[in-house]
Amino acid sequence: MLKSFLFLEIKPLLTINPTKYSCILTLFVLLLMNSCSNPYKNLTKTEYTEKNIKKIPFALPHSEKAIIYKADITFYKNNFGGLLIIKKIEEESYRIALTTQFGLKIFDYELNQGKLNVVFCIDQLNKNLIIKTFEEDFNLLLLQQDFEKLIELKNPETQQKIWELKSGKVSTYYIQNNESMSIDNIIKSKRNSEKISVGLHNYNNDLPGEINLEHHNIKLKMNLKLLQ
Repeated sequence: MLKSFLFLEIKPLLTINPTKYSCILTLFVLLLMNSCSNPYKNLTKTEYTEKNIKKIPFALPHSEKAIIYKADITFYKNNFGGLLIIKKIEEESYRIALTTQFGLKIFDYELNQGKLNVVFCIDQLNKNLIIKTFEEDFNLLLLQQDFEKLIELKNPETQQKIWELKSGKVSTYYIQNNESMSIDNIIKSKRNSEKISVGLHNYNNDLPGEINLEHHNIKLKMNLKLLQ
């Protein structure tokens, strides 16, 4: 129904009775509002005064050992991959490197308190827009993004927990599996419009065995499979 409204021709629309036109416009606006509504707004909320991310049961940012994933990254028509190595240096500092199977570096970053610094990067990827995009992605995966509020949402029927990191009009949701207590999905949205979604599957020793990250406003996908 929504699509049919969008493709109405201007001329027939002008001949519609003003009352009918007003009804059509109202219905159109309601449809738009419903399509952008927050699916979590009716859940029970608990806001924490301390911004302690360790309340979120997501092992990836808390691991002290080096983590190695086989990476496959698609950016528009470009595809590259290799071994993604994530090593926690300090509490809010990580070293993130992507190498080929033969050990040649593609990039080497340092993520420090949410800021991604380039140690090395091949020319094809050493662009401000690409660096900022990777910064957003690794902040999402390693819980390093800046936020103003930490909110625990709970479904009273299923007892499922959803952790929301909120900053202005941007919210990031870490959705917990009700049985295993692990984080199965991450969603980053702005004004209730989904920007990035992450699926986490096949946990092994508390680490997600597979991570599938996708942007919805640009053509970028990142698939990671745990090797170590």
